[in-house]
Amino acid sequence: MATPAEPVTGALFQALSSPEPDPKVVHAAIEEVRQIASQNVIAVLGAKIDAQGARIDIRFSQIEAQITEVKAEMDTRLTHIEAEIKTQGARIDDLRQVVWRVIWPLIVLLAVPVFGLLYWVVTAAPG
Repeated sequence: MATPAEPVTGALFQALSSPEPDPKVVHAAIEEVRQIASQNVIAVLGAKIDAQGARIDIRFSQIEAQITEVKAEMDTRLTHIEAEIKTQGARIDDLRQVVWRVIWPLIVLLAVPVFGLLYWVVTAAPG
């Protein structure tokens, strides 16, 4: 059985929350009511509420710590991603320079003969 300072109210809760409670639960609930009736109910319920509040505070602190941890991990990953994006941007700039310095002159050098041939074909007299 429970101590006078903190009664067990699980069976009472089960009996009240179930549409058709088990007779064993009803008997245990009656015993709990007898035990609670001999105590200062307000003080007992206040103590239970305080205990639940303390549990909620602890759980809230745990959740807050987890959120902080996830935030720190996300900040680290975002910093890494930003650095990778900058690196890739530098590679794109390097590739752009290669295109302008090497490939573009090759295209121009190949285009001159093609345009010359095209001009010759267009201007040639039929014949």
